[in-house]
Amino acid sequence: MKIIKFWKKKRTVQNKKLQPWLEQQAIRKKEKPKKQTDLFDGKLIKLTEQRKKALRQQALFPLIFFSVMTLVTLVLILPISRVSSVTVNSTDKPLRTAVIKASGLHYYESLFVTWFSADKIEQKIENNVGLVKTATLRYVNINKIVIDIKEYATVGYVYRDKKYYRLSSTGQTLSVGVDNVTGSYPVFYNFKNQKKLKLAVEQLGALSTSLRKSVSEIHYSPTKVNPNRVKIYMNDGNEVIGDLTNLAKKMAYYPKITANMDQKGVVDLEVGAYSYPYN
Repeated sequence: MKIIKFWKKKRTVQNKKLQPWLEQQAIRKKEKPKKQTDLFDGKLIKLTEQRKKALRQQALFPLIFFSVMTLVTLVLILPISRVSSVTVNSTDKPLRTAVIKASGLHYYESLFVTWFSADKIEQKIENNVGLVKTATLRYVNINKIVIDIKEYATVGYVYRDKKYYRLSSTGQTLSVGVDNVTGSYPVFYNFKNQKKLKLAVEQLGALSTSLRKSVSEIHYSPTKVNPNRVKIYMNDGNEVIGDLTNLAKKMAYYPKITANMDQKGVVDLEVGAYSYPYN
């Protein structure tokens, strides 16, 4: 009995000694899995958030791309992206027609084309329409195009194929003709050679204002001897024969010569400077 009691007592003492160690082991067993679980959960949550962020970024680009494409498609389809009208800032109908034709612009074509090629369109007008000095495109209410032009001075009309074509101070003619002449401008006949026409315009421009306004018609009338010969019909009823190379210089004598004429006739300035009656 004593041995059994001693053994129980000894075991109790040993258990008391081991009690703190067992308690710590129990605590560690409880805490360690908890810490590992918390760490694993934290990493899992972080990884999940990163994956969600990556997926959002991947989905953002296609969303933006398709949104932009949809918007562009709608803009291209809508009437506001198309040219609704083309007008020219001029009161001359033939000139307006020539400018629009030279521009190549058409109703309901894409505005994007005109935006990116406006400079080329303006250059085409200036190169192909003889009376236009400068052309500028501007937009009204987004899709209405107005072409503002600055014209060269008009010096007369060229008669060709039963039509009258406006003639500029540069010697260029308008491509659209009219049936009748408007204004007190001289008419140029038989000028098929562009160089001769330009020379005639230069000589006419060198005349005094009063003489220039007195000219009614200029006919290119060359001969074998003189390829620069012209006949000029004046508003006062007289006829002038001259040379394109010195016409302006010789016409300075016209007022003095006609002042000594008793009747209407011909003032010959081709070689000398004299006059004689029609008869």
